[in-house]
Amino acid sequence: MKRKKRIRIKKIFKLILIITLIGFMYSIGVSTYEAILKQQKLDEFKNRAYETEIRTLYGQEYQFHKVKRVHDYELADKRNVFYDDNKLSPGKKGDVLLAFESPFPQIPVAHHLVTFYFGGHAALVADNNTVIESTGMSSGGIKDMIKAVLHRGYDEENELNLSVQQVPNYWMSVFRHNGEVEYPYYGKYYRNEFYAVRTKFEDIDKREEHIDLAVEFASDKVDRGLYNYLFFLDTKYKFYCTDLVTRAYASINKLENTNYNLNEDGFISSDYDILLSSDTYITIYKETKGDVIHIYYLEDVA
Repeated sequence: MKRKKRIRIKKIFKLILIITLIGFMYSIGVSTYEAILKQQKLDEFKNRAYETEIRTLYGQEYQFHKVKRVHDYELADKRNVFYDDNKLSPGKKGDVLLAFESPFPQIPVAHHLVTFYFGGHAALVADNNTVIESTGMSSGGIKDMIKAVLHRGYDEENELNLSVQQVPNYWMSVFRHNGEVEYPYYGKYYRNEFYAVRTKFEDIDKREEHIDLAVEFASDKVDRGLYNYLFFLDTKYKFYCTDLVTRAYASINKLENTNYNLNEDGFISSDYDILLSSDTYITIYKETKGDVIHIYYLEDVA
């Protein structure tokens, strides 16, 4: 009897092991495929560059590459893609900023896994050159993170300081200084690489209204919507970075009978989901090669 029980346990354990292995291999396959699609989308964008301006900024060479607008959705939305004429503040209201590199490059395995599977961060561009974001970073460490997990509802007094924030747009500004732990990996800027993407608005005449609705959804969570460390659980009042962005645009659908979907697989939203969504397109791409920063951007039309 005991022998039969041991055999049954071994079979169950083997089945669980096989299912786990299949799931792991499947996730690698999906992420690899998404990485290929990401590169294809980027290559299509960069290959349309036709003019370069070289400037020295912050003691470093910048090369600004104009990208031709050719697609209907690029031509229909005549807004420029930077907040300022100097092209140092990426994104207009409603645009999304995406960094695929993880926020902890000093932790090798975790850094590579997060970068490969999910990406590093996302933020929604709001009014007056600000961004709305959910970072989950806390000076209180693990203790406050646990409190956030156990907390129910909104943190109306922002006691844990782990809620959604609205901050100045820092994505192309000097962000850190020598001595900070990420400096050897990312230098003085936020990331070596990032994207700005824009939504393909279903009705161009309602574009501003829809942008306002998305930003209002995110603004309503500032200083009250806690970071969601459980990702796909306890989602009603909590948000992680890409989740905040995708739900901001999804909120329009209930009000306007639209079909914006920046998370087409319907599971944990990632940078890949937003970039590869059929509802978004690239407007800016920044990369660092050696000592030179390259900025590819959709040409100005306004």
